[in-house]
Amino acid sequence: MAEDKFEEAVIEKLKSEGWDYLADYSGVTVNHLYDHWRDILNDNNRTRLGASYYLTMSLSR
Repeated sequence: MAEDKFEEAVIEKLKSEGWDYLADYSGVTVNHLYDHWRDILNDNNRTRLGASYYLTMSLSR
């Protein structure tokens, strides 16, 4: 129970600092989070740099 309260407190603190809580990513594997992070970086590269450079698994870790 204490862990649940701690988790909720961390989520609320991050929300108050402008972060978004994505329930879809609660309880997923670390690899799933890495894939999501890499997708965000690739989207940013494409959008901001007009580049077609993609991070490979070895570059993103």
